[in-house]
Amino acid sequence: MVLSLHALLALLWLLPALLRPGLQHHWRLAQASAAGGALAALLLICLQGLQPALLFQLLIQLLAWVILRFSVRYFSGEPGQARFLRAVGWLLAGATLVVASQDWLTLLAGWLLTSPALQSLLTFYPDRPQARIAARREAVASRLAELCLLLGAALTAWAVSSPLFADIARPLDSSAAQLARHAGAVLLVCCVLLKTAQLPFHGWLTQVMEAPTPISALLHAGVVNLGGMVLIKLAALWAAVPLTAWLLVLWGGMTAGLACWVMQTRISIKLRLAWSTCAQMGFMLMECGLGQYSLALLHLVTHSIYKAHAFLSSGSQVRSTIRQSASMASSGKGWHLASGVAGIALLLASLHGWQLALGHALQPPPLLIVIIGLGLAPLCQRSMRGYALALLLCQTYLLLHTLFANMQADHAAAPLACQALLALFFAGLFLLQGWINRHPGHPLSQRLYALAFGGLYLDEWWLRISMRTRLHRLGRRPAFNHDGASAHDIR
Repeated sequence: MVLSLHALLALLWLLPALLRPGLQHHWRLAQASAAGGALAALLLICLQGLQPALLFQLLIQLLAWVILRFSVRYFSGEPGQARFLRAVGWLLAGATLVVASQDWLTLLAGWLLTSPALQSLLTFYPDRPQARIAARREAVASRLAELCLLLGAALTAWAVSSPLFADIARPLDSSAAQLARHAGAVLLVCCVLLKTAQLPFHGWLTQVMEAPTPISALLHAGVVNLGGMVLIKLAALWAAVPLTAWLLVLWGGMTAGLACWVMQTRISIKLRLAWSTCAQMGFMLMECGLGQYSLALLHLVTHSIYKAHAFLSSGSQVRSTIRQSASMASSGKGWHLASGVAGIALLLASLHGWQLALGHALQPPPLLIVIIGLGLAPLCQRSMRGYALALLLCQTYLLLHTLFANMQADHAAAPLACQALLALFFAGLFLLQGWINRHPGHPLSQRLYALAFGGLYLDEWWLRISMRTRLHRLGRRPAFNHDGASAHDIR
């Protein structure tokens, strides 16, 4: 019965994708599919209890309903409304299958279903050159990700002699099977890296600025997050292949830190949000590498809600960005390092209090304590109100961590050497940012700003490799083009 209800969720989204009623009825049908999907997800939760896949199903349906309601007025008078609704139907049907999958065939079917639908959405305005470039860049990333997924799934299924996710971590006697599972796991991680726009494969995401706002919200709040859901589903596989923990922690952590640094140089609100998505996905990958799947699940849910709200209300983001910049500029010279230490101390004190209250250990990895503590630093600068807010955020984080830990089991964390290496990286970025804030006119600060504004030129480097290895043919005709920062920022 549960599987049939999961299938019903996908079929609901095929109705607006396949049927072609009048335009007004088409909008109503799509919204009814979202509302019906949300009710079906609630029914599944009542039958089985709250589980990660069911929580994501409910989230997908509710976000789809909100975005469709917003889109009715946004696309009023546009000639491509029916095409938009059909593409959204196919996309959400595929996403529903990915979330519901318990075997490789269902996962592959859902994953492959989302790609053509996303291409159609990205070229909603096919006459815009930037939209065509972004679609081609996304096609290259998607084809490579699909190839990695197909090979990784085939190797893993062959190694364990089963297509079911429940069997991916079973003990293996044959060295050939162990090698195949290790290779398959690495390929699957590469698939997720490509699909979640990790550096240097981020160019397609930061170029998607010509797409209408509802499509951007759907992309950043839903499609990009599917890679994270796959990571959580395959948690047992990563635990069986320790190399993947190093890949996820180091690659995700480096992307999170560098993308946050680049984001601060952007003026365009949509570009800031795009770089923020790269950083957030990197942080989520790092959480999975640390074995903190409950935190990764929490991160995906809150990121989806935040990004949908941020894009649909992008006009109001200007004021909040101005306030944030003013707050950063007003920090005193000696307070940057002290605020970082204070943030870590507040988190450690709160963690100790929760451990005493719960009677059992709630122990995030040391790397997460350092990063989250440094993230509280802007609030811990002189103002008692800021300290109070930082303390409140600590309690909220620990409360949500406790609740989600009951829903999703965690695994062993990455080696301490890996965590220490990345902790030094984040601490170095934090200190460097404080020095730049104090010396904005220094020649080194100017050079670093130019480097960050260029996105560290990683996208150009990846484009050159794509051209030389003929990978660009997967996306027809990609062009050597920057991520749109300068052009859109000038606008």
